[in-house]
Amino acid sequence: MQTIELQLLLHCARSKLDTRLIRALVNEGIDWDRLLELARQSRVRPLLMRSLKSACWDAVPLTAQLKLKSFYRASVVRNLFFTGELLRLLDIFRKNNIAIAAFKGPVVAEVVYGDLFLREFVDLDILVHEADLCKAEHILTACGYHPYLSGSDYRSAFFSYYCQQPFLSQSGVIVDLHWRLASKSVALPMQSAAVWGRLRNVTIVGRTVPTLALEDLALLLAAHGTMHGWESLVWLCDFAELVRQHQGIDWRAIFDRAQQARSSRPLLLAIFLAFTLLDAPAPAELVDKARSNRAVRALAEKTELAMLRPPSEGLGEFLQGLNTHDLLRDRIWPVATLLVTRTVNDYQAMPLPKSLWGAYHLIRPFRLLGRIAQMLRALLK
Repeated sequence: MQTIELQLLLHCARSKLDTRLIRALVNEGIDWDRLLELARQSRVRPLLMRSLKSACWDAVPLTAQLKLKSFYRASVVRNLFFTGELLRLLDIFRKNNIAIAAFKGPVVAEVVYGDLFLREFVDLDILVHEADLCKAEHILTACGYHPYLSGSDYRSAFFSYYCQQPFLSQSGVIVDLHWRLASKSVALPMQSAAVWGRLRNVTIVGRTVPTLALEDLALLLAAHGTMHGWESLVWLCDFAELVRQHQGIDWRAIFDRAQQARSSRPLLLAIFLAFTLLDAPAPAELVDKARSNRAVRALAEKTELAMLRPPSEGLGEFLQGLNTHDLLRDRIWPVATLLVTRTVNDYQAMPLPKSLWGAYHLIRPFRLLGRIAQMLRALLK
């Protein structure tokens, strides 16, 4: 059952507002500390502030107003700084003749919301061809970034499963360098190599930035949200606003692509949640398909609870990622891959010299069994 704070947040986290309903909910009595914490956890404070200003700013306690204003000012500065850094890196990659595409972060803010300051983001995501990885790493290093683990050998050994590697600058900017759009456990109905031919340009503060086609973005947002169990409301807002702002998208064609790849469940789940929780004008045909799909309905029922919990990581995220596969048999390969693939967590749990890295393949199954046992004990308490 939704709390009144979650109800209010859901009605504020959208571009099309029912101001009378928002004011009515506020007048019922809101725990403002709880609401602001929920908005912080869900990363939708800019949307909350804008909606409250439109509907009933006079009814918001002064302390809550000040907290939202203070956050928004800091968020504007951070978003501008991150966007400037993205544009700087794009210029440098172009000068070095390396193809690059940006997605999430500032790009989603512009494409989905049409406003750089309505979307919270904490990092930058860029995609390069796998053949350009070493060059891209050298460029980021020359630009003042350092990798989470140093060297291409570490990347090959411990990041191959994730298909991305984080880089951190001294100024606090995190760049996730991707050579595929999703980890190996996630079913994505598009090959990363194929998206390059469908790229589109978006204008951000007067500059042209290459990014994913809208259809590819829809599939990525659906898979990403499902992979994380839709724990953060902002991911659902992204998808719902994409539906709302780009109604010319051929959703039937997107669904056919997903179904052929045996990964239609994330798309149906995203459409169903966007329609039921955020009143997005989703295509009726796909809403009906989602409603008649028992697995989609079961996942949807868990979503509201997930939004009230702290985000999960590691094995929990992997298990959620299996929900991107329609068929049970397609989940066997990701599980088998996980059992034998070295990851960053293995290195952190037991740092070994490079000459012994091969031992991680033998140690990993036992580590996973231990973590599964811990999860089961926690569930039984």
